[in-house]
Formats: sequence, C-alpha cells, structure tokens
Amino acid sequence: MTALEVDRVTVRYGATLALDRFSLHVGSGEIMAVVGPSGSGKSTLLRAVAGLEPLAAGRVLLAGRDLAGVATHRRGLGLMFQDHGLFAHLDVADNIAYGLRTAGVAPQIRRARVADLLDLVGLEGFEERSTEQLSGGEAQRVALARALAPEPGLLMLDEPLGSLDRALRDQLTGELRRLLTNLGQTAIHVTHDQAEAFAVADRVTVVDDGRPVAVGRPAELWADPGSRFVAEFLGHRNIWSVAVDGDGSLRWADQPIGRLPAGHPALAGGAGRRLMVLPATGLEPASGVEPASEPERCSLPVEVTEVVFRQGIHEVTARAGPGTVHVSTTDRLEVGQRLSLAVDVESLRSLSD
Repeated sequence: MTALEVDRVTVRYGATLALDRFSLHVGSGEIMAVVGPSGSGKSTLLRAVAGLEPLAAGRVLLAGRDLAGVATHRRGLGLMFQDHGLFAHLDVADNIAYGLRTAGVAPQIRRARVADLLDLVGLEGFEERSTEQLSGGEAQRVALARALAPEPGLLMLDEPLGSLDRALRDQLTGELRRLLTNLGQTAIHVTHDQAEAFAVADRVTVVDDGRPVAVGRPAELWADPGSRFVAEFLGHRNIWSVAVDGDGSLRWADQPIGRLPAGHPALAGGAGRRLMVLPATGLEPASGVEPASEPERCSLPVEVTEVVFRQGIHEVTARAGPGTVHVSTTDRLEVGQRLSLAVDVESLRSLSD
C-alpha cells in the first residue's frame, strides 16, 4: 500500500493555469474521488501524477519518493481510462498480461497472474476471448484487470465508467469499490458523476479552476458542503438567505422556519443573515407542526408545482412564500396540491458565497 502526496503542484498551458498550487494527500489503501466541472483540472491532475505533464512548480511523492525525473512507466502506477484502451489484435489474456510481458515477467508467472485477475473481476475462462466479443461491462473489467496486473502502488482511474449505461454503471460502481477495498488498493478515481464518486470513494475532493475547494468523506461533504459552489455542484437546490435571531430563531424572508438547537454550528457567528443549505431530505410533508410546540420543526406552507419520480423517490418542486423549495420524499404528491412541510433546521448548514 502506497500513500500519494501532491505538494503545491502548478501546471501551465501557456498563460493558462491548469493546476494552481494544487495539494492533495491520498493515504495508503484509500480511494480518493476527484470531481469538478469540465476544465477544472481533474484529468490534468492525473497526467501530472503520471509524469505526462511537466510541473511548473511543486512536487509529487509516492511512498515518500519524489517522482521528479522518473519516467511514467517507472512510477509504479496503474492507469484505466473511459475508452478502455484494449488492444483489438490481442485476446483477453494477452491484454491483461501486456504490462507484465513488457516488464519481462516469466510466462508461467504471467499466466498465473492473469488467471488470478480474471477470477478477481469475475471473468474466469475468458483468457482466449477476443476483445471484440466483450460487452461494455466485460471490457471494463478486463481494463481494470490489466491496470491491476503489475500490482501498482497507485491506481488512477479517469472516468472509468463514463461510457456505460446507467444500470451497468451503478452495478460496476459497487463492484469497483468492493474490489479496491478488498485489495487495499490506493486509488484516485476521477469522474464527473457525483453519485459515482460518493459510492466509490472513502473521501471526495471537489476541484474548481485548478484548485481543490473541498475535501471530505462523502456523507460529511454532502451534509456540510461549505460553499455555495460546492453545494450547487453536488446537487443541492435549497440554498436560502436566512436571518438568525439572537435566540437562534430562523426566518426565511418573513417566514419563520424554526429555531436552531443549542450547539448548532450556525450559532457560533451570533445573530445575523446567513447563506444556508438544506438537503432535499430536510423537508417532509407534515400536518399541523406549530413553532410554539416544536420550535426546531416549523411548518412551511407550499404548493406543489412539479413532481419527478426516480427510483422510488418523488423529487418535488414547490412554491413557498419566500421562494422555491425542493423535496425528496416517498410520499406521493400531486401538482397543485397544497400542504405544509416540516423543516428540519438541525440539518441546515452555513455556506460561504
């Protein structure tokens, strides 16, 4: 198992800063997902670690070893890309063994390693199969086996599931996490798909404009994204300007929405206006919740304007007095329906703008 340290790395394309003093630590055996908008520097980060882009400043260390001047093929890396990159003229076994063969590994050891890897990725007996006969999911597994064949210190995956349909991507996401976790494999997983990143990774780094802007465990990052940019990028839509009174009572415009419980982090700043985010699960249909009887969960009257059903969940857009709210619920709601929503103010978190 190998730790990666990216230390204040800068990469330039002419006058453009692709990475700007970028720092990142990936612990031994940790899976780190890197997400961000197109052009934010995700793939450039992988290329910099691989030695495919010259560094204008900073350094990359793997297991404490500075990789400056070390050729890509000598860095102890495994690489896996969206297009698989399988060789059409080679069968499955020869694709997986390619790196082992170029490294001079003996044939009997190569054969044993290929058999072990095919068993690992659930493709026993595929040794002589043509790559042109593989389904998308099978090709993805072969590409992963090939990347793992040299037992890399660091596995780097660049949109590895991006070319697959949603159902297969969801299936392989779980398989990928289980496999990498069982191997104790240190990995960087770059993806534009936040759901995929959250499902695969131990921690997630959000990148914007060549810099990391948030790092955290998936559940923690979702619950407390820290900034408007990160909240919106992760898919939060309830971002409100909220007035906090001295006793912790909250008002969204003129609408009371509850009172913060003692010890809530938003109380640390005292009274004033805050930009706050509320997960869509922090609102739920309620009947008669009154501020006086349950101050942490006030009622918010709304009218439903849109309902989208996805995988057992109703994603609801509704109009409230102060603005638009978004709700995820298992309750069946209808467009035009009027109801009250209970606001779980304990799940509110402050954001920087």
